Amino acid sequence: KNMKIIFLAAGRGKRIFKKIKVNKCLINVNKKTIIENLIENIPKSQRKNIFIVTGFNKNKIINKTNKYNINFLHNKNYKNTEMVETLRVALMKINDDILISYTDIIYDKSLISLFFKNKYKNITIPIKTNWRQVWKIRGKKAEDDAETLIFKKDELLEIGSKIQDIKIIKAQFMGLLFIPREKRINLLNFLGKPKYKKIQTTRLLNELIKKKLKINVIK
Repeated sequence: KNMKIIFLAAGRGKRIFKKIKVNKCLINVNKKTIIENLIENIPKSQRKNIFIVTGFNKNKIINKTNKYNINFLHNKNYKNTEMVETLRVALMKINDDILISYTDIIYDKSLISLFFKNKYKNITIPIKTNWRQVWKIRGKKAEDDAETLIFKKDELLEIGSKIQDIKIIKAQFMGLLFIPREKRINLLNFLGKPKYKKIQTTRLLNELIKKKLKINVIK
């Protein structure tokens, strides 16, 4: 069976929306919206396996991306939920290997090809090891907004908490997450609980680690 690619595009990106009145995924970078750039990272032969989960301003997103002949799902509860609920909407519908991507990020297509080439048996996330350079450009103190991410060899040990000691943080989450089909039910059991309606993806991953679910990293 083919891997499905899910783009999470339900949120409005409140901070930036206030300033520019545009969904984050519809911001132009190199003459195309971010979401178009991301779709074009996927080989043409695989684009029929793309699903975008919409929420806020869904018609604008559909109008921009319809030409790629992809699929759409909708998180109708987007106003009161976070990324994790949007993820649940996708998992409810799709029983396959899934690569989840945020839609306010840009990455190289070589990263995507890793997931087409390899069959990862655990939940797997790419991590960015030169994250401090990116943080400098953002002009923010890392302690204010970055999160813990601790790993050993290729296993994730902790993620998503407030940073106490910046020196031990060697990488950051990139907004990409691979879920093998075999782990889908574990995740759905988790996501059905009301307390997860409002949490971010990294917090969810940390909860899964506590429950002894193995999560791998790719540097």
